[in-house]
Amino acid sequence: MVFGRSISGVSDTIKRFVGVDTDDGDDGVDEVPTVADRTGFEGNLDGSEVIGRSPMSYVAASESVTDFMGKQTKSKLANYGIEELDPDEWYPLKVPLAMLYDMRDDYGESSMQNMGRHIPEHVEFPPDIEGVEEALRSVDQAYQHNHRGIDIGSYEFEKVSENEGKMVCENPYPCEFDQGLLRGVAEQFTDSFVDVEEVGDECRAEGGQRCTYRVTWT
Repeated sequence: MVFGRSISGVSDTIKRFVGVDTDDGDDGVDEVPTVADRTGFEGNLDGSEVIGRSPMSYVAASESVTDFMGKQTKSKLANYGIEELDPDEWYPLKVPLAMLYDMRDDYGESSMQNMGRHIPEHVEFPPDIEGVEEALRSVDQAYQHNHRGIDIGSYEFEKVSENEGKMVCENPYPCEFDQGLLRGVAEQFTDSFVDVEEVGDECRAEGGQRCTYRVTWT
């Protein structure tokens, strides 16, 4: 998947996050919250990074929800030091994660689901993908391509029946974001109703390591 909106530039604050010294002494940037305090995922995110195309798609998705949500997403990224994005630059993963959890906490789970659901509208899928099953299988490939680190997690898809699959989301993103993302991906490849239901005996929002979703389409 290729995320395709352009914002250029890299802030000095981001350079400071990744260990490059700056001389401006900007004290106006909020401290980035610890992701481990907001999800049960236990992967080691030290040094983990995300390519600029991904957080750019989060901004675009929030703008698709409402103009207000788009402005808030940009504002929260700026609070943590990202005022501009380069699609080909690598950024500390903890920054967009902090933004997403803030958005969920401030505006609710349904708003976070809507953000995730709009992500596929700003994604260019490989031309050889046909149908919901192939699209859902491609989610992990796109995730691994756009993230790097010691233990960034994964999306593991398993086909259950002709129009049903199971996705195990074991990554640091908000549960609601993933739930919306899976629905949005499936909806890009079918005109029929799509349902995404959380199943299984653990959930990241409740301290579990992973969430499992049943995705059905007709």
